[in-house]
Amino acid sequence: MIYRYESLDSTNEEAKRMVAAADGGAPFGAVVIARRQTAGKGRRGRAFFSPEGDSLYASFVLPPGSHEFATVAAAVAVCRAIEAVRPGAGPRVKWVNDVMVDGRKVCGILAEGVGGADGLAAVVLGIGVNIGLREADFPPELRGVAGALDFSPAERDAFEDALIREVFSIGGCGEEAAQSAEGQAGLDRMAVLEAYRGLSALNAGDPVAVFRAGTDEATAATVVGIADDGGLAVCYSDGRREVLRSGEVSVRAKIV
Repeated sequence: MIYRYESLDSTNEEAKRMVAAADGGAPFGAVVIARRQTAGKGRRGRAFFSPEGDSLYASFVLPPGSHEFATVAAAVAVCRAIEAVRPGAGPRVKWVNDVMVDGRKVCGILAEGVGGADGLAAVVLGIGVNIGLREADFPPELRGVAGALDFSPAERDAFEDALIREVFSIGGCGEEAAQSAEGQAGLDRMAVLEAYRGLSALNAGDPVAVFRAGTDEATAATVVGIADDGGLAVCYSDGRREVLRSGEVSVRAKIV
């Protein structure tokens, strides 16, 4: 079931409210879509720029078993949906949740677990895609960093359809998965992981700045690759290696 709104505080928040209201029977497979968000959510507690227009803000209610791999699967789904509408667009993924086109971020992804009486009740997967925005539409701090897909209205509709199809196909939330609440049906994790690796904008040997969760302090590192659980393997200047499963990396930050 698809629920459409002109404006919401946050599609993720609305999806979480739906799960809470279901009283233990989470509406797996539900999709919440808005044309505008007044309180869009990003990673690390940041706001997600969500202006009114042609952009797409969508949240999917998925079974608990999809939590661990939801962001990886969503990034692949977004890239495939873009290519379905605009072959040759060349979308890339910057670990862990940014989809880039022509070197600019056009999409952010946020997966959140929703607790229930017996543990995790559902996963809410939020995907925000910039469409039809101009440079001047972005706040100053995002200009030169954020970008947008230049889809026509027909292409935007085709992209929305493709995205929903890809998320449910790649994310393992087909009808059988929804009924079992395990989120495994239709999901070949290694195939998705290999697709994610092939789409990665970060390659072995690339220098990055690592930001720990909850801090803006950066540490210099070198990319080793994408680990089997979707984490980013890096090597620090002292030779120590680590697989990052939280936090953020940047290829632009200046490290003092």
